[in-house]
Amino acid sequence: MTQALAEAVSRVPPARLLPADLAPEGSRMPARLSLVAGEPLGRGRWLSLLEDDRGGQFAAPLVLSSGGVRRAVPGDGAAEALIGRLASSEGVSESSFDWTRTGAARPVGGERAMGVDQTHESVVVGDTAVVKWSVEAAPSPAPLVLTHLHEVGFGDVPTPWGFVACGGALVATVDGFLVDAVDGWTWCVDDLARDLPRAERADRVVAVPRELGDLVGRLHGALATPSTVLPRPGRQAERPAIDGWHARARESLDRAVAVVDGPEGSRLRGRASVARATIDRLLAVDHTPTIHVHGDLHVGQVLRWRGGYAVTDFDGNPVLPAGDRLGREPTARDVAGMLQALDHVGRVAVRTRAGVDASAVARWVPVAQRAFMDAYRSALSELGASALFDDRLLAAFRVEQECREFAYAVTHLPRWRYVPDAAFAALLDELGEPSRLPSAKEDPWTPRDS
Repeated sequence: MTQALAEAVSRVPPARLLPADLAPEGSRMPARLSLVAGEPLGRGRWLSLLEDDRGGQFAAPLVLSSGGVRRAVPGDGAAEALIGRLASSEGVSESSFDWTRTGAARPVGGERAMGVDQTHESVVVGDTAVVKWSVEAAPSPAPLVLTHLHEVGFGDVPTPWGFVACGGALVATVDGFLVDAVDGWTWCVDDLARDLPRAERADRVVAVPRELGDLVGRLHGALATPSTVLPRPGRQAERPAIDGWHARARESLDRAVAVVDGPEGSRLRGRASVARATIDRLLAVDHTPTIHVHGDLHVGQVLRWRGGYAVTDFDGNPVLPAGDRLGREPTARDVAGMLQALDHVGRVAVRTRAGVDASAVARWVPVAQRAFMDAYRSALSELGASALFDDRLLAAFRVEQECREFAYAVTHLPRWRYVPDAAFAALLDELGEPSRLPSAKEDPWTPRDS
């Protein structure tokens, strides 16, 4: 049967094996895919790992019939069957896939689509669990980090049920379902749009930044707590590692300068020397603590659900090579992402929500960022973990974050360009290096309603 699956995969256009919302990407894939590994899940359903002729690997739940092969969709039962296999461990020892489960895993039935656009494809099963199929299969820190957090008792993440991998590449993740969960780019923007016009002063709208600062501080404290899977969670990074971060940040700036065109590109190039000098502050640091951080932390990774907040998506920074996502990083990496995300929340609120005043948002952003930092430092202090955060790295990492936002916007999401364009100018002003800005009348960074 595996041979039949391999032959069927070789004949089908790649787009048919991708999730529906990613099917257009199939036109840019090679004409053929090959089967690396296949695992029958019963009734014609298969767990599979596929490879293109460039070595890129893709995970896919498949349905094989006399008519050929196609990607399984919610209702076909592939996610349900995967959970059943994970819960029972039946046949797992003879499998070509690696199965890791926690005590939470149990059989559940009934499938529906998650209903949001994602890099991966998620299926809700029985309104109890979520199966996330890794469209692009690669090594991921998520199994290690989530197992560690589960062991040390950090509850502000979806409960891990288990993981399936093959040859080191993560194929599927199973987590507990969070009831009424909403991602931060929705709930955080909505909260600001609702509360800021009612507030007498911008500093009255800081409850959410404080809660986020406390959440991230407790997350980092938990990540630095020893467990059986991470008995020595922390390491001291020395000069070679720091030089690597510096080079990566400079590369991010150079890439942004190269790819951002139009008036945004002109403004970016006008600030490049200031940004470069800020990044070069890393060269004054000769050692700093590191742990396994989130790596791609922003408000969109914080779900608000019926039980509170939950941090999701521990697969690491998607712009890095897969191998580079597995190592330890400074906590300042996550802090930088969240500080810039608070700025972005304000700009999105002005652009997309009626009645939000840009000048009020401009006053709110630095207040919100300070509230986040105060709560973050307080959380670390209460845990006796203040030494985890090295603020000497923060400015450079924030600049790098905006450079990545710029490059991402140009190459993947053009409608997002206005966000890093505005945030970059504000950041450099905050860091004490005022840009040569036009007059207020001509200021192109003030968010518009259209």
